[in-house]
Amino acid sequence: MKKLLLLLLLLSTSNLIFAQDEVAPARERHLRHLNADRLTIRDTIQMPFTVAEEKYLSPEDVLNKKEGFFVTGLPRFEFDPIRGFGVGGNVFLYQNRDKFDPFFYITPYRYRVNTEFFVFENGRVRGAVQLDVPYIFGTQWRLRADAVVWEDPNAQYWGVGRNSLDNLTFSDKSGGQYGATRQFNRVNEYESNLALAVPGADGRLTTDTHYNQFIQREQLYNLLFERVGLGGRFRFMFGYEALFTSFTDYTGREAEEAFLPGGEEVTAINNQTLLNRQQMDGTWDRFNMAGFQEAYAFTSMLAGALIYDTRDLEPDPSDGVFLEYSHEMSAPWLGSDFSFNKFMVQGQYIKTLGRWRDGRSRITFAGLGALGHIFGSNINFIEMWDLSSQAEAGGILVLGGERSLRGYREARFLAPTVGLVNLEMRARLYDFNALNQHFALGLTPFYDMGSVWDSLSDINFRRWRGAPGIGGRIAWNQSTVLRLDYANSRDGGQFFFGFGHIF
Repeated sequence: MKKLLLLLLLLSTSNLIFAQDEVAPARERHLRHLNADRLTIRDTIQMPFTVAEEKYLSPEDVLNKKEGFFVTGLPRFEFDPIRGFGVGGNVFLYQNRDKFDPFFYITPYRYRVNTEFFVFENGRVRGAVQLDVPYIFGTQWRLRADAVVWEDPNAQYWGVGRNSLDNLTFSDKSGGQYGATRQFNRVNEYESNLALAVPGADGRLTTDTHYNQFIQREQLYNLLFERVGLGGRFRFMFGYEALFTSFTDYTGREAEEAFLPGGEEVTAINNQTLLNRQQMDGTWDRFNMAGFQEAYAFTSMLAGALIYDTRDLEPDPSDGVFLEYSHEMSAPWLGSDFSFNKFMVQGQYIKTLGRWRDGRSRITFAGLGALGHIFGSNINFIEMWDLSSQAEAGGILVLGGERSLRGYREARFLAPTVGLVNLEMRARLYDFNALNQHFALGLTPFYDMGSVWDSLSDINFRRWRGAPGIGGRIAWNQSTVLRLDYANSRDGGQFFFGFGHIF
């Protein structure tokens, strides 16, 4: 009798799912029916283990969830002030199975493969393949694997340490020679001044176009396992990461973009970069930084994390908390060229403050606070560029750029200890169906702020840098979120387009 009841309830739910293209009143009746039957369905489905109440998808999410295998993705066209125009795209492959699968009601997908390729005007290339399998083989284990390869001719370096919080300053070259040190209010003005070519000591034209840049080449491979407990709320993660890095400095190289004060493009030799200068003046020795070399260096790391997660829908949550402590360790006994430890603690709080249109529209507050620290006797310097979150490949890039302080350039503020706060108000305003796909449109005003310190003992609440912004969101079949953000800081404004919320 119990199985018969389950079949009837699931068939009823099937009618609701296939009714997405009907007129709005019919859809609302189905949604009310699903609300009424949701507890009965939950009590009836045969889960192989206990699942917490909040881990079940909402009636609206179940109603809009697509069955079986499907593909989403878009070509992407971007303009980056650092790298120029870019073209590429993401293709997401999903398998949700069907409504007879008990995991249909508790997970956004049974597996997902994300493939990415992108080429920018400046020559930056990035390719990635990422696999994510929650509740693999119907167990409490999750598997994630990533392979990421990229090369960037204009990776950013704005200095390391607490002093990186200072205003942008450089010698004023507008008069055709090095003048007095000047403070710049906007990063575009600062970079235009760097690009000016002036005569050097030997009479040859020199420039500082690449003063804050270097060439970066990386290959990243990792494998991560995760065990859930406490009804899906608790997650223990462990895995291995192999990172191969190679770098080139621009000091003494011919710069491809240099200009006379009148605007004429000329050939010039790049002067000493900031990275080279801080290597030579002892700054890197003070922070035990190493790894800047042309030959590939190998960073072998063990990674682990403890996570408490009550979010209701991982790609686009409407309620819940997320707490994480993660740790990465690299040592010569692992075959690594480096020796360091890196940890991060973060907390996220997500709360829907109101719903309307029978729950189809909502306004949700989302906040993140994170603190990261790296220490050791021989630190691969590029590891300072991200907080060691194990919840996503590559961690959280800091402190600046599209996933941290969106109003500032990548790595604008850098030090062994990093603090980050992101505050968002995610408003879902309208949804519709087209071509058998479900879309939801929204706006997200936000405010990002953060700071850096030379050590944990230096942490204080002074000299934080912040930037407000506004973003648009398009949720596509729930599991894919398209993000368009614009943020403005004291350094200037930046626009980003990407996939997924930043947290």
